[in-house]
Amino acid sequence: MNNNYKFIRKPIKCQNIWLNTENSLADSERKYFTFNDLPLIQVRNNSVLKINSITLSGAGITDATGLNWEIKLGNSVKYNNMCYFNSDNDSMPTIAMMNYDANNSIQNGSFALQISEQDVKQLVIKITTMAGSTEIGAIKNSNNINFHIGLVIEEYEDN
Repeated sequence: MNNNYKFIRKPIKCQNIWLNTENSLADSERKYFTFNDLPLIQVRNNSVLKINSITLSGAGITDATGLNWEIKLGNSVKYNNMCYFNSDNDSMPTIAMMNYDANNSIQNGSFALQISEQDVKQLVIKITTMAGSTEIGAIKNSNNINFHIGLVIEEYEDN
């Protein structure tokens, strides 16, 4: 038997975090959402942050269709910057990109961010899309667009 094969590792621990932009502090442009009242999230060992699901709601939901939304993680979480490259000259790591239409959302690619050992008490999320050449947040035609984001942190045994 050849032992040179690496098997897909299963996480030893998964933490699900549900974020709703309605329950955050949002800036006036609804680009930055700060989640302060989170239970303590302990990150240990080799861990990866991923998006599990994204849904939208709110008065502006019909205005969200046909747009390519980008979701980034703010500086509230430490990540392994040696394993991450961002080509858009923005220091915030992209954790999701999605196209939204009235029937469903399609995530473009599978993003996974290796995060460092830490205790997380706050999360900052940046949500933007382009309207022509202008970057806008989760508001269009004066109507709020609410994002419901399911994050998962998978913890693996250290090798």
